[in-house]
Amino acid sequence: MHDIHQQVKETLQKSVERYKENEDLRKRDVQFKVGDLVFAYLRKERLPKGKYTKLMKKKIGPCKAVHKFGQNAYEIELPPGVAISPIFNIADLYPFKGFVDVGEEVGATGIKAEEWVKDLPPSHPMKVECILDTRALKRTRKKVYNLYLAKWHNLPNKDATWMKEEDIKQHRALVQELISIGA
Repeated sequence: MHDIHQQVKETLQKSVERYKENEDLRKRDVQFKVGDLVFAYLRKERLPKGKYTKLMKKKIGPCKAVHKFGQNAYEIELPPGVAISPIFNIADLYPFKGFVDVGEEVGATGIKAEEWVKDLPPSHPMKVECILDTRALKRTRKKVYNLYLAKWHNLPNKDATWMKEEDIKQHRALVQELISIGA
């Protein structure tokens, strides 16, 4: 019985070594220096709920690596006004190798940030300006639950969003006051 256990143990060790060799072939060993330009991959989890779309840019940058945290994390320099964490795992960073179009106008970090920053969430808190419309979401015997079309401060009416009353209260606004402003 002892010999069988020993054979099973050796077989398992060989199998694990083969798996490791196959995975190491696909492993990407990349290290950056502070000051290198990198592209950062935006995962869905990094953005606020409802902000991620399939059509938005997946990689942003180039951005400068500002600080290195251990072997696998870097802080990158994001443009001011972007509300995402500047610390990225090495798996989400890719080296910047230059542009395909030589005639493209570039800035100090490589490309005009306005092109990709507009898709990212702003760091200043959004403020509800007024309520444009109301519709019933759900009716129960004792209460009617409404959705409100909220117009955001400094944004056009086309960017208004349907929100529940609880969500509007999170923006430190009262629904009745906003309805009277919108009327």
